[in-house]
Amino acid sequence: MGLGLVSALLLGVASSSAQTGTDTAAAAGENFLWQIETPTNTVYLLGSVHFLSADQYPLPAVMEAAFDEAEVLVLEADISAAASADAATVMIDAALPEPGESLAEVLTPDTYELAQQQVAELGLPFGLFESFEPWFLAVSLTSFQLIDIGFEPEYGIDQYFHGRAADADKPVLFLETVEQQFNFFEQLSIDEQRQFTEQTLAEMDVLEESFNEILTAWSTGDIAGLEATLFAGFADYPEMQAIFLSDRNRDWATQIQPFLQADDDYLIVVGALHLVGPDNVLELLAQQGYQAEQL
Repeated sequence: MGLGLVSALLLGVASSSAQTGTDTAAAAGENFLWQIETPTNTVYLLGSVHFLSADQYPLPAVMEAAFDEAEVLVLEADISAAASADAATVMIDAALPEPGESLAEVLTPDTYELAQQQVAELGLPFGLFESFEPWFLAVSLTSFQLIDIGFEPEYGIDQYFHGRAADADKPVLFLETVEQQFNFFEQLSIDEQRQFTEQTLAEMDVLEESFNEILTAWSTGDIAGLEATLFAGFADYPEMQAIFLSDRNRDWATQIQPFLQADDDYLIVVGALHLVGPDNVLELLAQQGYQAEQL
């Protein structure tokens, strides 16, 4: 499974060291931003990184211009403060284990001990996690580790534009609910959750280096590099790729098509993971006759 898959599920981008094509993309000055022009409007699709640091700002002018030109912002899910409070409750409910699915029952003794060590290194009590399903530990550890090394959700691309939309009184639409997003993790089998957690624990020490490398690829519009690394982790897990990517991409493409027939311009911000690889949103829209141009 690998760290690439763990971070891909959480961030929308992979955390792998490969950077195929970065120099070419940098020379071209491209971004993880596309536009589709129709007879009636323009729709922008921006690949988001959900955790960033303050020094990633200001964003490229072309991203700011896309926001300014759009009458409507579209995000994956509601990330307002009120919604986030509700999401915490939803997440806890989703992570409650069925009989035989708690950490101590699912993980091997060695992995359970490693989990305790990793949690302690982050300065957290293990009791926060031991009564929940393994996926909750994997996602939480990755989140806390990213925050510990300086990457925070408050600086994520989606959070940033959500704040700008609030300041500008710009309408915001959502492609999913938070309940749907946590239910994707609930669809993982217990074996997949075990592997997910084992790989997260085993590779936490390379997260900072890997994440910095992937940010370089994202910031230069390096499609080939991201695609090569994002999907390596999914190679042996087609069911997970369907749950977290293919099925969602098809649903989103269906939801986006009416935006392409409207009079208003739209900026759609989704995890960069959904704009590369097989059956990505851009490819699905192209199959319907909507060709996107990378900016």
